[in-house]
Amino acid sequence: MTLLALEQVSKSHWRGRHEIVVLDDVSLEVEAGELVAIFGQRAAGKTTLLRIAAGIDAPDAGTVRFEGRDLGAGRLRRLTGIHARIGWVGRQGPFASGMRMLDHVALPLLRVVAAGEAERRATRALKRVGAGDLANARWHELSDAERTLVTIAHAVVRDPALLLADDPTSGLGIEERETVLALLRSIAEERGMAVLATVPEIPDALRSHRVMSLGDGELIQAMRRDPGEVIAFPQRRDERA
Repeated sequence: MTLLALEQVSKSHWRGRHEIVVLDDVSLEVEAGELVAIFGQRAAGKTTLLRIAAGIDAPDAGTVRFEGRDLGAGRLRRLTGIHARIGWVGRQGPFASGMRMLDHVALPLLRVVAAGEAERRATRALKRVGAGDLANARWHELSDAERTLVTIAHAVVRDPALLLADDPTSGLGIEERETVLALLRSIAEERGMAVLATVPEIPDALRSHRVMSLGDGELIQAMRRDPGEVIAFPQRRDERA
């Protein structure tokens, strides 16, 4: 089942009178139970793509569909509460520096369930990502890897259908990156969640079900069917010309 579909999406930014093409006629589908990884250099447009996929930013052209509905139609995302179905893994910490991580993870639930139930679900989410011992810790006490795990718990505590992860492995060691990507893959498979993650390097993408490359505004796909398969990338349009 396709949960997220980008259809011929384009996006440009302007620097003075110069147009910078970030996304050029990009199409992408992500299915339930699938982890798709997109790698690319810094400023390649990975975060822009994720923000458009989340309905935070609008594309200049093209369509973004989530669960078959057009995110751009009548501000659908805001009006229907569709944001609860999309989780975001970024680098942001709690709004209050002294907040316990348990309370931070529970926060998205407080408008929909009682405080006690929110705390129970947050405890389960922290344990699920391997951060159960961080419940009473504060943000400034955590390592970068621990912050990433807590941020994932914060994003999945509402059990969204789609999880968008913005460079969750950036700045982490090799083993820590492996742990994070393996966790995202297991979340996709066990919960039937569609997961779209951006990564700074190709090795970080190899835990995914599909690997994509973003550069010069173009999204290129390579399929990986088993751990030992060699990934071959198709030529760019300008190389085929």
